[in-house]
Amino acid sequence: MPPTSTKKSPKAPAKKAPKVAAKKAPKVAVKKAPKVAAKKAPKVAAKKAPKVAAKKAPKVVLKKAPRVGAKTAPKVAPKKAPKVEAKKAPKTAGNKKATATAQKAPKAGGKKAATAAAGKPPKAVVHKPAKAAVVKSPKSTAPTSPRASVMTSNRAAEPKSPTPPSMAATAPKKGLEEFQRVSNETAAEIMQILCKQYPNAQCELLHQNPYQLLIAVILSAQTTDANVNKVTPQLFRRFPTAKALAEAPIDEVKNIIRSTGYYNAKSQNIQACAQALVTRFGGEVPNNIEDLTNLPGVGRKTANVVLGVAFNVPGWTVDTHVQRLSYRLGFSEESDPAKIETDLQKLFPEADWTKYSITLIWHGRRCCFARNPNCAGCPVNRLCPSSLV
Repeated sequence: MPPTSTKKSPKAPAKKAPKVAAKKAPKVAVKKAPKVAAKKAPKVAAKKAPKVAAKKAPKVVLKKAPRVGAKTAPKVAPKKAPKVEAKKAPKTAGNKKATATAQKAPKAGGKKAATAAAGKPPKAVVHKPAKAAVVKSPKSTAPTSPRASVMTSNRAAEPKSPTPPSMAATAPKKGLEEFQRVSNETAAEIMQILCKQYPNAQCELLHQNPYQLLIAVILSAQTTDANVNKVTPQLFRRFPTAKALAEAPIDEVKNIIRSTGYYNAKSQNIQACAQALVTRFGGEVPNNIEDLTNLPGVGRKTANVVLGVAFNVPGWTVDTHVQRLSYRLGFSEESDPAKIETDLQKLFPEADWTKYSITLIWHGRRCCFARNPNCAGCPVNRLCPSSLV
């Protein structure tokens, strides 16, 4: 029995004691202590201190001080004054004296009072802003009034620079810009003189029937009658009727009328008009304003030309010449062709509408030009209210 008692006593205390004490103690003490102390201390002290002191100090002193005194002293002072007083005046109330002449002092002393005290703030505060505020403030209020409308000096200066009275004092120019309506007697006398001046006035578009006249008038848009007369003989030889033009190849029509301008749109208009004549009127041109104006590419001006020339139905052809001369001669001050037509219908007898409209077109092409009218050679210059002679 003695050998069993000696083996069990040394094994139990030798294994349990060293395992617990060796593992737990070094893990807690070694890892947590160096991590907290080494990382947080150098980051706060190294990064924040040099950035604040190095960047803000040179910006305030070097950039703002030379701009006020050297380049634009009167312009900078009235614009930046309201911004400084509203934002940074309460911050510098205990450091500076509240004076009206020192407007730039709070910027240099409010932000960097401790770092820039021995630099150039005294020169920028005392001398330069005082000259800009006292001498130039009344003169600079007018151009800066829209941006600094809250200042009382700008409000007082706005009514002191009125430009419209000087322009209104000048007498209105007599000439093409001023409309003067003439009496019915004067208008009748003007047209009688013009009819004597152009006794052979007639439509200058070459045609042989209403169909050709209708197509020629559509082609005359944005071009002269002479250009239209160059292409219509070939066009009507190739397509003598509305049915032939309605079935014509569109590219061939474009090549024929190309020189008149806008040939793509014009070729489509005249072919669509010819197709409408065939389908709705049997290839014939209608003789009333309602049916004509319902055709593609036909307005009141084109319809009145066709009615007056081809069917002897009185009507006013209000083109660019009639519109211009109606204003200059004192017949109508309207700019809309429909309203001009109404004024001319009230002013002249119905039987003379077609003749008078063609006569005005002739006078506009030969004498009363759009840019340089020949007032000296005009037969009605003594009656015309827009005459320059």
